[in-house]
This record gives sequence, structure tokens and C-alpha cells, in this order.
Amino acid sequence: MQRKPTTPRSQRPTTAGLALELPPDRAFVLQLDARAQPPGRVIGRVEHVTSGRVAHVASVHELLAFLADVLGQRPVED
Repeated sequence: MQRKPTTPRSQRPTTAGLALELPPDRAFVLQLDARAQPPGRVIGRVEHVTSGRVAHVASVHELLAFLADVLGQRPVED
């Protein structure tokens, strides 16, 4: 039985056929509270891996605002 060579997940094509570009400076850890029920209820902690910046969030809006701030982008409008 032959095994297929494995491709790292970061290099696998997406459903659109484009390879993902996943630079480490854009990596985040999201830890959700047991009571979180995304997308309606987001409660948790998010950390930017490279800088170590941390935020406690209680909504998707707060999560997106943190991501936008860390990445130096404007927050996404609802």
C-alpha cells in the first residue's frame, strides 16, 4: 500500500483553487468560553502570536476590531 505524499495545510489549495498564504505575523489564538455560541455569542480571549497582544472579547464586533487594530487595518463595518 502506497501513501500519498502529504502537503502541509498552509500550502494546500483552497476550494477556489488558490494556495493560502499564511504568514506567521498574521497568526492569532482564539480561546472561546464554554458559553460561547458563535456567531451570535462570542465570549473569549484572542492573542496575536507574534506581538503577544491580548484582548478579552464579548462579541464578534470586538473580535474583528482587535484583529483590525493589530493588523493595522480599519475595522469591518456591519
